[in-house]
Amino acid sequence: MRVRVPASSANLGPGFDTLAVALNLYTEVEVSLSDRFMVETVGFGGEVAVDSNHLCAQVAREVLGHDNISVKVTSEIPLSRGLGSSAALAVATAAACGAYDAFVVASELEGHCENAAASYFGGLVVGTKIEDRYEARQLSIDPSIVAIVVVPEIHLATKELRAVLPHSIPFADAVTNLGRLALAIASFSDASQLEVALSEDLLHEKYREEIFPEARGLKELLKEAGAIYSCWSGAGSTMIGLFDRRYARRALGVVQSGLASFDFTVSAQMLEVDLDGMVIFEDDSDE
Repeated sequence: MRVRVPASSANLGPGFDTLAVALNLYTEVEVSLSDRFMVETVGFGGEVAVDSNHLCAQVAREVLGHDNISVKVTSEIPLSRGLGSSAALAVATAAACGAYDAFVVASELEGHCENAAASYFGGLVVGTKIEDRYEARQLSIDPSIVAIVVVPEIHLATKELRAVLPHSIPFADAVTNLGRLALAIASFSDASQLEVALSEDLLHEKYREEIFPEARGLKELLKEAGAIYSCWSGAGSTMIGLFDRRYARRALGVVQSGLASFDFTVSAQMLEVDLDGMVIFEDDSDE
């Protein structure tokens, strides 16, 4: 079975670990039974060691009870850049292995319910764990919204970025974040109501900028180009800006020109919101 799923950008500012949007970069996974675990990778991910710790092997054992599979992975999603590459791979592999609910399997193994939900359902989603179950809901998003992502050639380990987060936060910061999140969710369906102030976060971004201080400059560049929303994409190093598509092409040019001032390699591209989520191809005639 062959399965394709989109990338995702999680958190989206104040929606830490709960909010994500699917974007039109894709991971495609094809699985067949084999006498041993094998992975062929095209695109991103080829440097990952092919052993029993590989995410595809973990997913196979969870779904099939063994990892005697041959996997072909074709991925457009950069690794360790905050674009949900692991969640996308987990969702696609689980589905290709025949999982009853690839969203749940991926959430359990990969640990990011909101990323898994975006890759599985597509569009804008909220997701969380309630008692012993994972739940997700799709939200409406204005079709005039497009994303510009700036992707540094810098890998940031999610584990390290989690470690810098405080064990407690000021009460006022929590209230401020909840207010921004509530207004942002209410505004995504009408781009004219979005504003950069709603994307500002007090729970994780300011702490993670201690590790990656260049994030501030990248977000500011997106704002200067006309972003109506600007924030970290997941745990970075990618930053994402949301734009009105009428002005996005010009904005992309402004961003690309501005990236020359940074002393590290970084690229920018415009992406659409993927509304399809997971697509299963039973055979070649389904394309």
